[in-house]
Amino acid sequence: MDFWFRLPIRTRLGIIATVLLVVAVISFALWTSDPRHHQPISAVIKFAPILFLFWLAWADLQQIPFWVWLVMPVVLILCALKPALWLLIIPVALFSLFIMPKKRKKK
Repeated sequence: MDFWFRLPIRTRLGIIATVLLVVAVISFALWTSDPRHHQPISAVIKFAPILFLFWLAWADLQQIPFWVWLVMPVVLILCALKPALWLLIIPVALFSLFIMPKKRKKK
């Protein structure tokens, strides 16, 4: 078990994403008519590709500033409670992307 925790986070994320994608494909292939099984199966089918996309974007996600990770859940909760806030949040987020200073690559 110690081996698992010595792996880099991106590797662990990739392994979990692959296992969930395999489970999602098998679950979709063996879809039952019993409605009690639909919710867990559909949750795996929805979550596996998202986790796989996080694995693909891992290098880009590490470049996001720490304060954005703190603000993002609050903004998402507020927008879930008041969907009209998206009309304010999206332009502000796009504007902030344009005014943020770009990091120069070292030669």
